[in-house]
Amino acid sequence: MYEHLFPELVDDFQDYELISKEPKPFVFEGKTRGPIVVPTAGEEAPGNLGNVKKGAVMKEKASPKGEETKEDAKGHDRTLPQQPGGQNRAAASAHSFNNDLVKALDRITLQNIPSQVASGLTTGMRKDYGLPLTVLSCTKACPHVAKCGSTLFEGRTVHLGKLCCTGVETEDDEDTESHSSAEQAASVEASDGPTLHDPDLYIEIVKNTKSVPEYSEVAYPDYFGHIPPPFKEPILERPYGVQRTKIAQDIERLIHQNDIIDRVVYDLDNPTYTTPEEGDILKFNSKFESGNLRKVIQIRKSEYDLILNSDINSNHYHQWFYFEVSGMRPGVAYRFNIINCEKSNSQFNYGMQPLMYSVQEALNARPWWIRMGTDICYYKNHFSRSSVAAGGQKGKSYYTITFTVNFPHKDDVCYFAYHYPYTYSTLQMHLQKLESAHNPQQIYFRKDVLCETLSGNSCPLVTITAMPESNYYEHICQFRTRPYIFLSARVHPGETNASWVMKGTLEYLMSNSPTAQSLRESYIFKIVPMLNPDGVINGNHRCSLSGEDLNRQWQSPNPELHPTIYHAKGLLQYLAAVKRLPLVYCDYHGHSRKKNVFMYGCSIKETVWHTHDNAASCDVVEDMGYRTLPKILSHIAPAFCMSSCSFVVEKSKESTARVVVWREIGVQRSYTMESTLCGCDQGRYKGLQIGTRELEEMGAKFCVGLLRLKRLTSPLEYNLPSNLLDFENDLIESSCKVTRNRGSSELQLFPAVL
Repeated sequence: MYEHLFPELVDDFQDYELISKEPKPFVFEGKTRGPIVVPTAGEEAPGNLGNVKKGAVMKEKASPKGEETKEDAKGHDRTLPQQPGGQNRAAASAHSFNNDLVKALDRITLQNIPSQVASGLTTGMRKDYGLPLTVLSCTKACPHVAKCGSTLFEGRTVHLGKLCCTGVETEDDEDTESHSSAEQAASVEASDGPTLHDPDLYIEIVKNTKSVPEYSEVAYPDYFGHIPPPFKEPILERPYGVQRTKIAQDIERLIHQNDIIDRVVYDLDNPTYTTPEEGDILKFNSKFESGNLRKVIQIRKSEYDLILNSDINSNHYHQWFYFEVSGMRPGVAYRFNIINCEKSNSQFNYGMQPLMYSVQEALNARPWWIRMGTDICYYKNHFSRSSVAAGGQKGKSYYTITFTVNFPHKDDVCYFAYHYPYTYSTLQMHLQKLESAHNPQQIYFRKDVLCETLSGNSCPLVTITAMPESNYYEHICQFRTRPYIFLSARVHPGETNASWVMKGTLEYLMSNSPTAQSLRESYIFKIVPMLNPDGVINGNHRCSLSGEDLNRQWQSPNPELHPTIYHAKGLLQYLAAVKRLPLVYCDYHGHSRKKNVFMYGCSIKETVWHTHDNAASCDVVEDMGYRTLPKILSHIAPAFCMSSCSFVVEKSKESTARVVVWREIGVQRSYTMESTLCGCDQGRYKGLQIGTRELEEMGAKFCVGLLRLKRLTSPLEYNLPSNLLDFENDLIESSCKVTRNRGSSELQLFPAVL
């Protein structure tokens, strides 16, 4: 009865053998599109850059590290005493599957044990792709950095074009050097876990990432990597009535047409356009992964209307943006108006700020995204949407995000984003680094390909659990019978915060802490960290390349149009068929109109209450266990808010992952975890905008919550001391504190995240 669900999955895994073969190592496949260009706003660099276009420079060729494979030692392949009839029972419980399909799914669900688990002693030859990220301060006194700022990392050289130190304004060279050195020591200090960012590996991965526009440039923030800034970023206080004032100003601008310049300075739809040379004009670019700027019109000397790309193959324009700006002058207040947003409200009206990344700041050992912008407003504008774009409705308007920025450096290259970017190539790099750095004697880590996307990119499927203590029958049996936890994220490409939470979860699961080891010994984690790779790569906000919201396709996913959903649901159905139903399913999301972190769950009784059918609700008997995990998180995670949680199943959400996995698959604890794009209005982070450190902390806290859930649901078989969990909470909290000395302008730096 399930055979029609997996026609491609058999082909995907036919190269795997269940016992004798190690997991297939990560290799780069596909056509290499040639050199990756790191864009700048400067003039063409001298030397042998050849035909590289103005405003861009070429990355030096790095060794193809992504093609190196992980080789396991060969001397430990011992025979595993198999559980009598174990494979037969698994096949019998899924008798309706064909044999090849059962073998393929058995392997990725650990129903049969690969030889690396059988030995319990596999010692892989781990290749560390990552030299420590050593950012050098680009000051005049620094002997390691060329005056042009081209030497960025110690031991590595990358041409960055004309970004001279003269553009960095400093009052005192000696003080600046000391201050930058202190920030450098704190910001790039290696944590207990592996260093996950490697620019060379990132370049190699990007070459094989397939995009519709065939991006060939790399954004500086993605190349440098992001380090959380060592200071608090409070939610912006907004004066009452600013939205109404901005609308009046916009109407007034239309009346005084003679003040408008109205010329196109960037047009992705017209590749032959040339930027006007006269006057002070900013230069724009978004020809890199996840970039989605389409057209820029200069309104006044320092004001620009920006039009975003719609989600590919759809008419949806939402709020996600990621683009590059250069050619700025200090002391000038530049205003940006993104004029084709669709949502009726935004946290930009309630204290949220866009993010900016400065290359000059990165060269000065401050490679971080910071909240930036004043006079921020989100409002309905005078542009009307077509009936096609509005889903057949007439008269619907677009909305504008507007903000003003003062740039601190001359001739800088800056990037703006709706939220902290996290690209598909970044995910692939992080998974590769985790795989190469883990201890195979303790941690069972495997990265498979769930399926290929419409654009031909692979959708990774990660399995994490603890290695069995030995190859004795009891230990192997315990290994095979651990309950499953199924996690997924990034079905909506614009919700980049979901990927940062997932990063925190993955790093915690791969860490060496005692509670992480206990967690691995308790569960098998099946994780799909990016359900919509194509949408992420091409800068979509909500849709895939088919132009559809993939989180509305779980009821009847099409294998051709929605392959990631089709195969993820198929894997869940297979687990249910072989009596290995996940204990918890959670899909990580981001929320644009609410603060804090919270969960949506599923409850029959609360849904009936919501419909005010009191007579029917009296007859409903339901296990309240679906509330346990959110309640645990509300006690241990400072960003989590229980009062924002909802367990009502709305009709409009019947085809989402949360509801389908609960209703069709039978997982009682099926959740959507929503993380704010703005900040918190309760708890320890009240009044602060949320950052990557807090998001990664939430991912780690989710893991600790699963341990507490295990202790509460299985008290007789689970004897982990509660004080150990409390101690782990303290460690996570101490690593995520953001402090500032109120009596001084000096920044109080904090420890690196675990």
